[in-house]
Parts: sequence; C-alpha cells; structure tokens
Amino acid sequence: MNSLVILDRLEEEYLVRASESAIYVRKLRQLFLWTQGQFQGLLPHQVMVCIQFGDNDEVRDVECFDRLVREPKFVRQLCNPDDGLALRLARYCRAGGLLPCVVAHNDKDPLHPMNGFLAEVLQHGLRNAVVHGTERVRGGASCFVLFTLSESPGSRQLFFLELLLPYLHLAFQRAMAAGDSAGAAQEVGHTLSARELEILTWVMNGKSNHEIGVILHLSPLTVKNHLQKIFKKLNV
Repeated sequence: MNSLVILDRLEEEYLVRASESAIYVRKLRQLFLWTQGQFQGLLPHQVMVCIQFGDNDEVRDVECFDRLVREPKFVRQLCNPDDGLALRLARYCRAGGLLPCVVAHNDKDPLHPMNGFLAEVLQHGLRNAVVHGTERVRGGASCFVLFTLSESPGSRQLFFLELLLPYLHLAFQRAMAAGDSAGAAQEVGHTLSARELEILTWVMNGKSNHEIGVILHLSPLTVKNHLQKIFKKLNV
C-alpha cells in the first residue's frame, strides 16, 4: 500500500466511532453488531469470516458474520475448517506473505496469483474479497476475510482494514476467550425476518425511511414499524 490515503470528514468520524465502540466488544454477538455498524461505514461488505489460529497455526475457531441468512451448504463451503474457501485464502496469503491482499478482477495483471481464487469467489455468488490478519503472536493469530465489498477493493479499502485490524483481532480474541458457542453471533441475524433483513440492509446503505419505502413499495410508516421491531429484537 504505497498510495497516500486521505480520509474525508465522514470517514474520520466512522473511524473514531468504530475504534471507541470496539473497546466494549466482549462477546460474539457484540462483535457481529459492531461489524454491522461503524465498521460497515468504512468497509461495506456482505460476509466476514473470522479465523482464529493457535500457536502452531492450527485452526481453533471459524466464525461467519453474514448480513443475509444463507443455506448451511454455503456456510460450510466458505468456512469449513479443513478446506473452506476462507481458510484456503487465509492460508495462501499468510504463507506467501501477501497480507493484506485482494481477490478481484485485475485487468492490469491477469496472471496475478490471487486470480486463481476469483472464479471460486464468483461461483459462490460473491463479487470480491479482501484478506488481512495478524502475524504470529503469542496466544494465536487471527485472520479476517471480507467478501463482496460494495466498491471494488483497492488501496483505500486495504488501508481501512489495516487501521481496524488491531481492533478486530483483540475483539475477536476476547469473544473467543469468553467461551461463546460457535455460531452464536448468527442468532442475531436469524431472529430477523427476510423483510426485516432487507430493510436493515437498505438502512446500512444510508437510505431514509421514505427511500426504503419507494424501493420496496411500502409506506414510510410501514418501514418505520419494521424498524421499531428490528430495534426491539436487537436491543438497540
């Protein structure tokens, strides 16, 4: 990342708020909600796979944070601790010293080593991916794979991920140390109906109640009622 990245005022606000709120993350549920909040303001994405490695690089835990409710087969193909796509991406990038790295269409370098993963990413209905993680550290390293960023990932997105990596790592380590069961964070998403998830997605994209109503052919009052139910379910 040699390009100079200058944050605008909104990005600075997202960064400060994301840093502040990360301090209070102690459980997977909280980590999931944090990644769907200010973190999305800097790095809008659809799926994040969090991987915890042990001192000998063995896989200790894999958690999938998804904005959508997926079929179990999709989650297994992405997160299987033996040969899931996210695991293979993380291992390849770590072994090759490529962190952080991007998986996206690259016209400038069609022979780029990450292009070999792109076809598989597209096959899963995902558009791109970025991968970053810590070096080997005492107590275990962590690696994070973000799929389907809203913008084609480049130096700017990698810079944001570099800035947020320490907060991601520490929050994930704390959640794992708390002994949360695998998949506990996904209970948050599964408590919402398909319509509520759809509305929440548009809220994350910065749409107003009126705009969401136009998009989904609902009245603003109906959208507001859905949002009140969402807030109650998520305890926010």
